[in-house]
Amino acid sequence: MWEESKTTPPQEKKTIRPKRSYEDGGDWILGAQAFLSLAFVGVVLAAKILQWPILSPIRTTFMALMQPEQSLFLSEERNFSAFTEEVARSVEETVSTLWQSVNGSATAETAARNIHPKAQPVPAGASLESYLPDFSLVFPLQGWNNTETSGYGWRTNPMGGSGTEFHLGNDLAAEEGTTILAAADGVVRVAAVHPSYGNYLRILHENGDETLYAHLQYLFVHVGQRLSRGEPIGTVGDTGNTTGPHLHFELLHKGIRYDPSEALQTAA
Repeated sequence: MWEESKTTPPQEKKTIRPKRSYEDGGDWILGAQAFLSLAFVGVVLAAKILQWPILSPIRTTFMALMQPEQSLFLSEERNFSAFTEEVARSVEETVSTLWQSVNGSATAETAARNIHPKAQPVPAGASLESYLPDFSLVFPLQGWNNTETSGYGWRTNPMGGSGTEFHLGNDLAAEEGTTILAAADGVVRVAAVHPSYGNYLRILHENGDETLYAHLQYLFVHVGQRLSRGEPIGTVGDTGNTTGPHLHFELLHKGIRYDPSEALQTAA
């Protein structure tokens, strides 16, 4: 041996470890691979579908275990480590695809439900009910009938804003300058200019009922003036917040605004 030789210089002794093939490890490696893979798939699927908050820690822990120096037998099984890391990536991609499919279905269902959203609450001072006064009305636009362009209640903001708004009356389309008539006998309570209503009138009738006329071009009457049913009170205009000439008409009973559609349909 080289230790006893005086003429031959010593050489470093090398220990050659035979390469271990994937098959040399026996069936226990395959079993471990299958078990970990199935367990990981099951846990990740459950976490994704049930929206568990532990999904990220699960993945982090699993990937840490896949590092060669972290487990009992993976330290010497590089092939197994590479296999399990590939499984982790494949499972993540599969779960991501599945989740997008499930989430897409939920989004479609949500969109379908939003087609018929729950009714929004009615603003204070308004009612969704119709109201017919005890006295008869005349249609407030001379020579025009059935000209409603926007009814009472919730609607998309016509001024181009986002969301919806509660429309407190009926919009009646007519040419600018069309004569507006008092819907019933009464006294002018308000004749003024408003940022939204523009030029507008508010007439007090029997039993405290009121009618309101907005977006007028001109006002023919003044506060305190007594009016007869069908008397001219102004002309259709485009003042205030409007998208074109029309009359905005409201009907109030005991200070509450009601849907005037039925009252206008029965007006003479």
